[in-house]
Amino acid sequence: MFEMLSYRTKRILGIIALFTFVILVGIGLFLLFTNTPVITKEPTTPEEQENVPGGLTGAEQAGERVPTTEKPGTVTLPASQVATGGPTYTQQLTATPITSPTLIDGAGIAFYSSQDGHFYKIDSSGELIALSLTNFPNAESVVFADTANVAAIEFPDGTNIIYDFAKEKQTTLPSHWENFDFSSDGQEVASKSMTSDPSQNALVVSSSDGSRTEVLTPLGTNANKVTVNYSNDNNIVGFAETGATSLGFGRYEIYLIGSNGEESGNLIVEGGNFSAIWSPTNSYILYSVAQSSNNDRPSLWIASGTGNVGAGRTNLGIETWVEKCTFKSDSVIICAVPNQVTNDSGLDHRLIQSSDSVYEINITTGTKKLLGYPVLDMQMFNLSVSDDDSILYFTDAYGRLNYMSLK
Repeated sequence: MFEMLSYRTKRILGIIALFTFVILVGIGLFLLFTNTPVITKEPTTPEEQENVPGGLTGAEQAGERVPTTEKPGTVTLPASQVATGGPTYTQQLTATPITSPTLIDGAGIAFYSSQDGHFYKIDSSGELIALSLTNFPNAESVVFADTANVAAIEFPDGTNIIYDFAKEKQTTLPSHWENFDFSSDGQEVASKSMTSDPSQNALVVSSSDGSRTEVLTPLGTNANKVTVNYSNDNNIVGFAETGATSLGFGRYEIYLIGSNGEESGNLIVEGGNFSAIWSPTNSYILYSVAQSSNNDRPSLWIASGTGNVGAGRTNLGIETWVEKCTFKSDSVIICAVPNQVTNDSGLDHRLIQSSDSVYEINITTGTKKLLGYPVLDMQMFNLSVSDDDSILYFTDAYGRLNYMSLK
């Protein structure tokens, strides 16, 4: 009886195992024929690239930078001799650092060579020409007038001079004057007179030949809060960060100093480290701040420069410094914008190690367009555009003069 029961049990178990095997095989065949894997193909041409996420479509049309690093699913734009929205060849004009590059005659560029102490210009044909045979070794600071026919030069020993290149004439200024800036025609120069007695500190303006000097306004202990900055119509001489500092939400008040030393309007800005430039007709003030509400990252703003000064202030949505921007026209600017920005870098641009891309921004519409970026990653400073909009001059992180063709 026991053996018979054991035989039946074994037979039942064998039948169950057979049915289980058949069912599993059936399921496997079903999955095999209904779930054929999809074979993907890496795009090899721009046409194949168009419908792949992360490809050229959208990025190129929208003017956003396409990464130069080869990645699956992307292609690299070919480098161009002229800025067309991608990697662009640049030309180095000097092998050594230069100071105060200034557009001259609408096409060339003037500068001071810290290597040999001479002033030069590079004309529209690319020829290097000495502005003067006079040597000025070891200049600590150089500021050109907009016309580049006169320059204020500060030396480490405290000597200050103004040199007129057309007349080949040198004028010595008091050693306690500093932070020079010229009127638009180069006929006057404003500076801060800094003495050992703070009560004697003042904002002064002098004729470029030294024949006349006028005290505009006392500075006292607020001298370090004043920036000398002539407007292009010469009605404004500088900015004073002496307004209210408790406006809330990280806002500060900046006063404009008129040509007679009077208050000529004010700006309410959204952070510290304020710096500004004027549009060609003074219609706008372009400025940057370390935006308090955004972890002190750099922030670029525009505000009215005439009429109700400071009105219509607008965040342009660009994280860069005004020192990396230049006006192409009264309503269009060109800026070098870091590809990567970190917190607190608005307080000190040296915290940024990223290379730059070049953008064109219409400040009235807010439209942004990527013009291009150097083939060799680099940081860009001291931008200026030739009058025909064909050449963008700039200095690199080593102070060397370069240019990029815009058309």
